[in-house]
Amino acid sequence: MANQEDKRIRRTKKLLRQALTRLMQQKDFQSITVTDVVREADINRGTFYAHYRDVYDLREQIEAEMIADFRSMIAGLRPSEAATLQPVLTRAMDYLEENREIVTALVRVSGTEGFGKKLIGVLAECWLEMRPQRSMENVYIARFVATGIVGMLEKWITEAQPIPKCEMVALMMRL
Repeated sequence: MANQEDKRIRRTKKLLRQALTRLMQQKDFQSITVTDVVREADINRGTFYAHYRDVYDLREQIEAEMIADFRSMIAGLRPSEAATLQPVLTRAMDYLEENREIVTALVRVSGTEGFGKKLIGVLAECWLEMRPQRSMENVYIARFVATGIVGMLEKWITEAQPIPKCEMVALMMRL
């Protein structure tokens, strides 16, 4: 029975996530209400409040889940390919592409505040782990590199006709 319940909860959360994504594509995030989300998802208001405080909490949890997914996705790479960011960037671009709709909506809404800022943190950490020592200079360089990468990824994911993924990874590696 518990597994069935987990399945229903996952389905409900997926419907709410998709509803919020569609709404963020149609209007400003600040003007989206819980009523809008439950109507779009065709879910009871009480069900929404069983999982989230408000639409900001929903967005925050979506961002947190995506960052956790991203962290676990790149965690497997680090020991074997610790010399370069290339496999991390390739995986990052695959992930962004798979989740293009929600990522585009999150980037448009929160820019470098929410999702982008969290992604910068993950990439900076990753870059630092590839360095033999964590000097203060390296901490600043990591932030600079990660911010540039996230800026490029945000532009790439929101463009209608982006350059091919392999060219983008090569460009980021050159820079």
